[in-house]
Amino acid sequence: MAYSFLQIITLRPLALQFTRVEVCNGATTSFWYDKWSQLGALINLTGERGCIDLGVPIHATVERVIQSYWRRRQRTTVLVQIEQEILRLRAIGLSQQEDMVLWKRENELFRQGFESSQTWNMIRARSPHVSWSKGLWFREATPKFSFLTWLAAHNRLASGDRILQWNPQAISTCWLCNAATETRDHLFFDCSFAKEVWLGTIGGLAGGGVPTQWSILLQRLVTSLQDSTKTSLLRYSFQATAHALWHERNKRRVGEIESPPYDSKREVDMKKPWRYCLGVDDFLIVPFIRFYKSL
Repeated sequence: MAYSFLQIITLRPLALQFTRVEVCNGATTSFWYDKWSQLGALINLTGERGCIDLGVPIHATVERVIQSYWRRRQRTTVLVQIEQEILRLRAIGLSQQEDMVLWKRENELFRQGFESSQTWNMIRARSPHVSWSKGLWFREATPKFSFLTWLAAHNRLASGDRILQWNPQAISTCWLCNAATETRDHLFFDCSFAKEVWLGTIGGLAGGGVPTQWSILLQRLVTSLQDSTKTSLLRYSFQATAHALWHERNKRRVGEIESPPYDSKREVDMKKPWRYCLGVDDFLIVPFIRFYKSL
């Protein structure tokens, strides 16, 4: 918890770039540290020396400065500009309302209230959408399933062949079948254990059998099937199966008891999120899935 808090603290300089204060009564706004004028945070323009040159204490509020400031003959351009901001706000006058903190939105607009989506869009590096994004990120998805399949689609899972790159002494044999080097494609498609689980969970949903290449499978997830329910079933069962296979692989890697393919298939069939995805009761989930897989 303490580490997470320290990580958040390090983001304060970034957060300050997205905030601005609209002064009303000035009672809660820091004269030096808050961005209440067009000049930004004044302490960044003058440093601590500005407190002496301007005659304003470091912890002064805007309200106190507006009420008590006396004009001086300033010798630097920055101090002249700060004094003009003080006189401008004094001419407008303070009100009885509390100061408002505004958050930056897109198009350089500042509004009340924080919106994480707009802030994220402004700080992230944008990349073009891939053609298969809709097949992994959809409304009914479970986030941890989508994230794992997204990593797998980019071949960024810590499979045996990738672990060898930073640890030549690591075991690289597939933990599910012990018959070949563990690559992403082998683990999810070529492995005999994985094939049995795929056939038992997806069955006829994929249409024409289960694809054995990621590019073909991802395209199949994007292409709509006969109806929206069947499409949701395919997308969700694919992600749940991939997660079950990766979970079983990790269990074996740390020495836990091995489970047969049937247990992995049953785990996928009994996932609770099916109720929210399909709107059916718990006792109808398994028959409902089996019915669609038989179509």
